[in-house]
Amino acid sequence: MKHLLLIGLLAATAHIGLHAQTTTNATQNEWTTITNGNLWIDSEGNDVQAHGAGFLKVGDTWYMIGEDRSSSWHPDVNMYSSKDLVNWKFERKIIENKVTHPDLGSKRMIERPKLMYCAKTQQYVVWCHWESSNYAASEAGVFYSNTVNGPYTYHWGGRPLGVKSRDCNVFVDNDGTAYFISTIEENQHLGLFRLSDNYLSAVEYTELFKWKSREAPAIVRVGDTYYMLSSACTGWDPNPCMLSYSKSLTEGWSELKQVGNHIAYDTQAASILTIKGTKQTTHLYVGDRWQDPRLPESKTIIFPISFTSDSCLFDYTRQFDINYTTGEWRPTSTSDRYIDKRQWRVLDCSSAENRQADYAAHYAIDGDIKTMWQTETPKELIEGMRTRDWRRVERMAKSQHRIVVDMGKVNTIKGFLCTPRTDGISLGLIRNYAFFVSEDGKNWEAVSKSHWMPYWTEIDFAPCQARYFMLTSNERRGVSVAEIDVF
Repeated sequence: MKHLLLIGLLAATAHIGLHAQTTTNATQNEWTTITNGNLWIDSEGNDVQAHGAGFLKVGDTWYMIGEDRSSSWHPDVNMYSSKDLVNWKFERKIIENKVTHPDLGSKRMIERPKLMYCAKTQQYVVWCHWESSNYAASEAGVFYSNTVNGPYTYHWGGRPLGVKSRDCNVFVDNDGTAYFISTIEENQHLGLFRLSDNYLSAVEYTELFKWKSREAPAIVRVGDTYYMLSSACTGWDPNPCMLSYSKSLTEGWSELKQVGNHIAYDTQAASILTIKGTKQTTHLYVGDRWQDPRLPESKTIIFPISFTSDSCLFDYTRQFDINYTTGEWRPTSTSDRYIDKRQWRVLDCSSAENRQADYAAHYAIDGDIKTMWQTETPKELIEGMRTRDWRRVERMAKSQHRIVVDMGKVNTIKGFLCTPRTDGISLGLIRNYAFFVSEDGKNWEAVSKSHWMPYWTEIDFAPCQARYFMLTSNERRGVSVAEIDVF
């Protein structure tokens, strides 16, 4: 995935961890609340650094490994453990620069480490992308340990069966057969490598999706059908997530079909987890939200997905409750957190798309995320883009979009949530923003502003008194907002 060293946007995001909350009902079934969008924080108060994560459940404990990007281009591999996918304990660096291998951290780096347990040898095995700084090596790396939390020993690094290999994942079938899957031959195809009985080497491989340039593959088996999610190769930038399915791992894969929105909710697939409960089985998608706003602050996103015979219900859920005993999940109620909007009214907006009535500004505060406010695209901007008059485009891009809202009374507020359009299109996403508040509608104070608004994420600021708020944005192609909430 990573071929260019991109410059991160200059912004700082609050280090607020994945929020956990449990409640107990009469039957003693516990519900855990998962909230997406912010950095995870471990039990010691440190950022969780486990990007491109791989997961393994041992007993009632989930173990997660991933890239430590606090040193962006020389990642160690960290391991964390959790009972609920929310509260994480740092176990150790299971693969460490200069320690596990002398070239690691200088001539070599690791991406997308994935963890498996081999029942035959009773060893834990890690496969990963084992790469040089210029991505010329195109190799895989293999490590093993007798204990889940390591440390892990280097076993082998190279091109599996002589095939160039980069972005990768693993899959263990119901019969214990393990596979390594990676983008191969300069990102042109996917390679499915069947592993040896001890999981330490590849013994055969099959080319899949020839010339489709897929990466970040993640496979899950549901019944007798295999489902694969993958993305295109667009550097660190997000792109549509595609689904394919088959009754066989090595042949018969369906044509690629888009799921989610045009940027797959600003994520790229890392893993698919299976939660088997007493009442139902729930699958959880785990994706990386890269460069949010910089590589070390990339977020890990989890939300429920489900599969039918030939499709995947892939809808982003910002916050949800899950019961690990029963396997059930439900959207989290936020009615007691956000300010009631029945008294709200839009006082002003920079523009609204007039061609269709359902793009009016009041749809940004109507309580329905299926409707939206969309700003009008100036004809001059359209003409500039058509004629490639980039000076004209740049001049128009500097115009500010805004919406001003009267909440009806003075409230004590401490944050807001801007929900992007949810119709599968990502145009109009706000990044460069400012949020102003006022008690009288005349004197305004900016309580939050940045060059980077994280996708569908609550933005916190110091508590203040306000009756009015104004959200502004400078976006080249206008703004689309499904809903604005204040808490």
